[in-house]
Amino acid sequence: MANTPKWNIRLRHEWLATPLKKKRIKRCEKARLGMLEAEARHAAKKKTPAEG
Repeated sequence: MANTPKWNIRLRHEWLATPLKKKRIKRCEKARLGMLEAEARHAAKKKTPAEG
């Protein structure tokens, strides 16, 4: 019984079903999804101080 796969148990529990780390996305996949542009916009927004 000690040799049972633990990942099956992980998926049964709701709080364990979420991944521990974010899924790694390669640069070419980010470009295809438009995430590179989004990250650039986010970085540009962070650089400029919010005036208002």
